[in-house]
Amino acid sequence: MIDPGSRGHAGARQLSLLVAALFSFSCDQEPQTATDMQCGLHPEDIAIRDFAGAFTPLEPLVFGATGPAAVLSMRTLSVSPSGQLLLTDSRSLNLKVADGEGRIVQVIGGEGEGPGEFTALMGAVFLSDDRILTLDAGRVLATLFDAAGEVLGTFPLQDQLDPRTVVAIGESAFLIGGMVSTPGEGNDMARIYSLDGTSSESFLPADQLLFDTRMIVDGVWAVALPGGSLALGLDVTPAVHLFSETGTHICTQASEPPQWSQLLPRDEPVAMDQATREWIQQATMTIGAAHVGGSLYRQYRSSGDNGVSLLAEYDADLNLRNVYTAVPGRLVGGDDETLFFLGDESVDETRVRRFRASQ
Repeated sequence: MIDPGSRGHAGARQLSLLVAALFSFSCDQEPQTATDMQCGLHPEDIAIRDFAGAFTPLEPLVFGATGPAAVLSMRTLSVSPSGQLLLTDSRSLNLKVADGEGRIVQVIGGEGEGPGEFTALMGAVFLSDDRILTLDAGRVLATLFDAAGEVLGTFPLQDQLDPRTVVAIGESAFLIGGMVSTPGEGNDMARIYSLDGTSSESFLPADQLLFDTRMIVDGVWAVALPGGSLALGLDVTPAVHLFSETGTHICTQASEPPQWSQLLPRDEPVAMDQATREWIQQATMTIGAAHVGGSLYRQYRSSGDNGVSLLAEYDADLNLRNVYTAVPGRLVGGDDETLFFLGDESVDETRVRRFRASQ
């Protein structure tokens, strides 16, 4: 799926589409299949609730869109244990560090191919000690910064064809979501890397839809959960997969949330023309996820200009408990208590709206 929020890495994406096409014709080994272990089924009486009635708004954060610390296009937001905010600006190709009141206190990186620079900034996360890990999809590279913004090391992402997301796993490892191809070992959508560069494991078998359509239509989302487990899913499929921090499959929540419309393979796969765009607009996709207050929140919406956005709340066992309507923006992150939504973006300012679950 072409992500409307991503910029500047058309070449990498074209390569990934071409490789997926070649695999669909010539790969002798079928994509790996997950285990049959399933999480529990969703209850039949899932509550459909209005977001405003279930969450209490906090004072929004307002970031200026002019000047040296301008926030132009926020892609993700990460919160450090000390309460600082890390904004991934995919248009400025840099990172902004803000305090809890939304004041920018540091700008890291910029456009380029030198140390600490980016060509297609897709994501960034705080580690537990305020170090920062970033994902540059253009160079297929992760970079580790210290709390002062100095480069500590870089990590070429071996066999990653189209990296989409980065998730920190404790203090010593990280996950990259996106197409992974390891000759002779199948094709996955996630890989774990060690910060000391000594090990990596790939998992989450690529959906057959990738191969049936001869193009990559799936992004991937991932969230680190308490206790070391990981929740992952493909953007255009309803399943939520639970893995251990080493990539061992635990279970899959395969039930469809309400109003999900599953994208099916086309009879005659074609290039990205108008017909294909219309085909993609028949799908529902995940557009954000975060773990807040003991729950996994997953925002999904139907494609097209008039797509309806919903927020699903899962408990610790991945049982869907609530679905919220009238979601106030795009979910970009969260901390122990607060959900962060990207609100209005204008030529003058960017608003981040904050909410906590009402008691």
